[in-house]
Amino acid sequence: MSSTQTLELDMLKENFGDDPETFVQIMDIFLQEIPEDVALLKTKFESNQVKNIGLVAHKIKSSYRLLGMEVETMLLQELETGAKNGMDTDQLKPIYDQFMENYDYGIEIVTNTRDSYNN
Repeated sequence: MSSTQTLELDMLKENFGDDPETFVQIMDIFLQEIPEDVALLKTKFESNQVKNIGLVAHKIKSSYRLLGMEVETMLLQELETGAKNGMDTDQLKPIYDQFMENYDYGIEIVTNTRDSYNN
């Protein structure tokens, strides 16, 4: 599913003013770190490390929130809260699966947004 959709970046503008150079740096960091963090989340999920699922979801959530990606932020919050409340991986799986379904598209949107600032 290819798209030229981009992010609004309201949260970035609120936090950093209208500074395209900073936006690009933040999106570059996101695109470097999030794939590693999501791979870690997947590992924790596959090895049933519920407490660590919550910790990794918490770490990732702030990056998505900063870019104004509300659906992903909400799903990560649900994973974090569910893990803290003792849900097991079977109970967390639908939330995790939904986040993973959105993941590649989210990376594409962040890439498109970054590229639009680089032109």
